[in-house]
Amino acid sequence: MVLFQILRFAVPQSSAISAPAFLKLREFVRSHGQAEDQYFGHILSDPQSRKQSDEMCWVIQWPNGSDLRTNAWFRSKLNEATQNKDTKSLLFEYNESQTAELKKGLEAPVTEFAIINLSPTAPLQDAGLQRSMHKTYTDCYFAGGFSGGNWAYSLNTNDVDELLREDTDEKAIPAEERRLAVYPLGWESKEYHTAYSRSPLFDEEILKLAPWFGPGTGAWWVTLGKHRNNQLPIANPSSIELLGG
Repeated sequence: MVLFQILRFAVPQSSAISAPAFLKLREFVRSHGQAEDQYFGHILSDPQSRKQSDEMCWVIQWPNGSDLRTNAWFRSKLNEATQNKDTKSLLFEYNESQTAELKKGLEAPVTEFAIINLSPTAPLQDAGLQRSMHKTYTDCYFAGGFSGGNWAYSLNTNDVDELLREDTDEKAIPAEERRLAVYPLGWESKEYHTAYSRSPLFDEEILKLAPWFGPGTGAWWVTLGKHRNNQLPIANPSSIELLGG
């Protein structure tokens, strides 16, 4: 199994992507946490015009066995790098066979993070609901401009705005109680998604699921960049001072 974490936090656009603190933090995650891949970018306040907001989205693929994700020191340094802004955290588990399609979605020109947060009264074990939750993803492959993606239920919370805390205790939601589904879906442009959203195929499963939508259902959009290894020229990675010059 493969773990992916989605972190969101507010950082001014003028400093976020190129800021030395965030760059060093990503490099530290790569070297110490042995992160497989990292993707990051500003969430778009207007996907149509590509206007960016001040909220950053950071996706980390953690290797099995890495303890850096739950390390209190890492979490405190993340808070420092984000100027103590609240950081939202969602954790997901995928099979190895799912990651290739997932990364197509993350590496697309624009990525939609579609959220379905099922209400507490949703019949989670109902076969029809389970089928619709999956088919609303697979139907995207019939849409023009769709690049790939995948979906999973959050392991750590049913709240899309769950805050990351400095303590290392990380709760896990029992599989039968997970209601927060996130679909990272890649598109060639927002226009392709708009066209698809007006089609009967799009409505086919959404209309079945809509009665069970809870708070937080929606989407955010981002054009993600991929962290390249050794972006930061450091002779000894263990000597990184995350907030130093």
